[in-house]
Amino acid sequence: MSSKGKVLILEDDLLLAKQIAGLLSRNNYLVKHTINSDSFFQELRDFNPEVILLDVFLVGSRLNGLQVLKYLHTNMDLNYKIIVVSGDISSAQITEIRRMGAYHFIEKGASFNINQLLLHIDNAIQLKHQEEENIGLQIEYINLKKQYTMSFPFIGESEAIQNVRSQIVKLAQADEDLFLIGETGTGKEIAANYYYINTKRFGRPFHTVNCSALTETLIESELFGHAKGAFTNADRNRIGFFEECKDGLLFLDEVTNLSLPAQAKILRAIENKEIQIVGGNLKKVNTRLIFASNANQNMLSDPVVFRKDLYYRIEGNIVELPPLRERGSDILLLISYFLTNYSHQFSFHDQTDISELRDQLLSYHWPGNIRELKNFCKFIMINEKDIDNKVISKHLKQKMSMSAKNDHIHLDKYLQIKNLKQSSIEFERDYLIFYLNFNHWNVSQTARAIGIERTTLYKKMKAFSINIPDTED
Repeated sequence: MSSKGKVLILEDDLLLAKQIAGLLSRNNYLVKHTINSDSFFQELRDFNPEVILLDVFLVGSRLNGLQVLKYLHTNMDLNYKIIVVSGDISSAQITEIRRMGAYHFIEKGASFNINQLLLHIDNAIQLKHQEEENIGLQIEYINLKKQYTMSFPFIGESEAIQNVRSQIVKLAQADEDLFLIGETGTGKEIAANYYYINTKRFGRPFHTVNCSALTETLIESELFGHAKGAFTNADRNRIGFFEECKDGLLFLDEVTNLSLPAQAKILRAIENKEIQIVGGNLKKVNTRLIFASNANQNMLSDPVVFRKDLYYRIEGNIVELPPLRERGSDILLLISYFLTNYSHQFSFHDQTDISELRDQLLSYHWPGNIRELKNFCKFIMINEKDIDNKVISKHLKQKMSMSAKNDHIHLDKYLQIKNLKQSSIEFERDYLIFYLNFNHWNVSQTARAIGIERTTLYKKMKAFSINIPDTED
């Protein structure tokens, strides 16, 4: 049987010490006995006990028990549990003993009960183990938070991004839902993880669901789960994302791609804190939600795209991420981060002074935002062995030239058509094909996104001879 723990005794009464040591040994404790302060401190370092039994009056010792206790309290940052066992001492001394962190005081004499002492030792050992376990969990929690912060750094010092961080922290600490909006590539995933790091729910389940990838038939099953036999091929119970994250966070990315009926069920889950399992019962959940969309506020307030009741429920929790072109010198911090972060992956020699490139970098509008900037940096790191300002400037000029050329090509296609009506028809056809493709050729989803009726979109597709490529609506 393994030892329950280690006890170090400082006691000049050899008979009492022997009696206590024998009892503890029989109860599976490891015991050491010392008779003065010098031998005590020597044994303390080597033995490293959980509990110390300390006498106050020590004959022939350089330090008495109170002085030993004071030294332990002042100079040793170790979680010993100290039980003072002593004879006649004053109430002031007892107060001082407690002030210096002793776990318990037991008075010698007629009322001394050795079995009662054993009970206090058992309790002290359990408390110490619990405290150490809690400290271990706290250290693990801190390390996990550091790891998350490094994996999802929210880089930027511009006023716009500082305001965003401040808004997110307030909502996280208030344990409120969050709605992130912004152009594609502005860092909504980074912002979602920043919320997670700052909420009390950190360390609990956190899942991301790309709503664009959910088909209409799978939405309820994926989000709310289903019972065995609820539909064909439902051969087992399935726990949905809401239930998996019932005490944590669920990140619904591109939520405006969900149908209006699905949005209604999400609203019920928010307001009633319960979900309807497909083919099963209602279930209580305490899931906190983060929504994200590249739609702007005007699109969100359009009832064809987003339910009004859901919009009003989270309207006050909308945080808009600014595009990169509005973040000023943040672009320098981001480039420096990308060059540093990928230095171990790509072999290159960095001789840049990014601050000198500020005006050039800001002269480009970066339509793809941070994602575009990141890929721009990776392209340079892959293709260049020596990176300096001239190299970055060269690639930036090429990028700007290509962007201007593409813009001209796209526009020139319609300018080549002399007839206004025919040019408008060609543009509308390309526009519809672009958004149908963007929404995976889901006609209902596309109609909501561009603000027209589904039947109207079908009519236009027929008129323009647009056929769905091997994809059912």
